[in-house]
Amino acid sequence: MRLFMIGLALVFVAGCGGPADNAAGGSSRAFKDPSYEVSADAAASATDAAAASPASAPGASPAATVPVGAPMLAYSYRYGIETPAGKVRELAARHEAACAAAGPALCQVTSSSVDETGEDSLMARLELRAAPAWLKRFRNDLAGDAKAAGGRVTSSNVSSEDLSRQIVDTEARLRAMTTLRDRLQALLADRPGKLSDLVEIERELARVQGDIDSTTSQLAVMRGRVAMSEVTLNYRSRDMLAPSGVWSPLVGAFTDFIGIVAFTLAAMVRLVAWLLPWVLVGGGLIWLFRKRLPKRLRLPWGRAKPADGA
Repeated sequence: MRLFMIGLALVFVAGCGGPADNAAGGSSRAFKDPSYEVSADAAASATDAAAASPASAPGASPAATVPVGAPMLAYSYRYGIETPAGKVRELAARHEAACAAAGPALCQVTSSSVDETGEDSLMARLELRAAPAWLKRFRNDLAGDAKAAGGRVTSSNVSSEDLSRQIVDTEARLRAMTTLRDRLQALLADRPGKLSDLVEIERELARVQGDIDSTTSQLAVMRGRVAMSEVTLNYRSRDMLAPSGVWSPLVGAFTDFIGIVAFTLAAMVRLVAWLLPWVLVGGGLIWLFRKRLPKRLRLPWGRAKPADGA
């Protein structure tokens, strides 16, 4: 009878919630028009207001932290910034320091890199995860920061993924598994008479508890994506016609001249390296078979010496 109740509870779980991984709900949008700022700011303000409410404490249901009917969106922002070469590192470091100063609750640096391929060719990349309240101020000041460094914001994009259905389905599945766990614990507390029944209940209880822990982690990750947006900042140096002065074209011409000469010499060395083995092999074969060759094809060292007095 107790095993029958366990099977019935499992059927109940399967009917209440499906796997969160199969839930569809991703919608992506990219805006290059400045009008996207209005919708993005409105969504960020709504999320920020929800995060400031008491119901946003850990463990609270997303339905309580998001206004009724509002989708739970995970935003991703991407910006391209162009500045003089000497300001790339400085601006990237300033933004990274601003994120660190805000604290991990508002901003987190997930990646930072600098790639320098020449004196005037520099690129940097900074990836952040930020709360809507802090991110709104940062985005409003971004154009001013770039202008102060002698540069400008060259591109701005925002995309979003709707996690509403995934979160709702995962919560339903978690509730069903929690109910099953409670029932199994109640069965275990009754101490069934058969040892095999007790072992079976304990095994099932351990499996359900593992599923609950895994699902709780998935739900926390999705809530974190909604609570904090991803920000990617790409910095690059501005191309200059004469980065090193008025003599740079002449210096570049001499540099190209040396490079062309070096390339030509390298090609000649490679040609000799390719031909030399064939010349040595061919010359050796001709020398070995010199007596069988016609007189007109014999080399000077293969010709017979003229007789004396001839």
